Amino acid sequence: MSQERCPVYTVSTVTRQEYNVVIVLKMRAESSKIPIYSVVVPPESFGVLFIEGESLPAVQRAVYGVKHVKGVMRGVTNVEEVMNVIKPAKPAVEIDVNDEVEIVADVLKGSRGRVTFVDREKGVVRVELLDSAFPMPLDLKISEVKLVKKSSQG
Repeated sequence: MSQERCPVYTVSTVTRQEYNVVIVLKMRAESSKIPIYSVVVPPESFGVLFIEGESLPAVQRAVYGVKHVKGVMRGVTNVEEVMNVIKPAKPAVEIDVNDEVEIVADVLKGSRGRVTFVDREKGVVRVELLDSAFPMPLDLKISEVKLVKKSSQG
């Protein structure tokens, strides 16, 4: 069996519409017998698909006219680049319950809060804002908060 690799191409899509595009591409590739071998959607959805196909014209033919597709980036994508996007990023700093954090994303950027719950499997923390008049729990990704002060407990 040969270890021949097919080229991988990057397709830009509307953010949060990647799976809808994949469904259409699958049906189109099967019905028209377009040589598309695999489609990868990164776990952190940001408007990009990786398509393994026979050639750039084959990929362009598959995505032509598909709703939510912005375009195909010219040139072959390195497999190493695909693997860097697919591998889940490990948080550099361990965040624990009662730690003080600063929100670095979204409309609450710059707000500080105290961590009340950590789900390491999903990469989510629950934060209660410190400058709020009443407790307002927010579920955020670990990448959306920055550790300001470790709790003195434990």
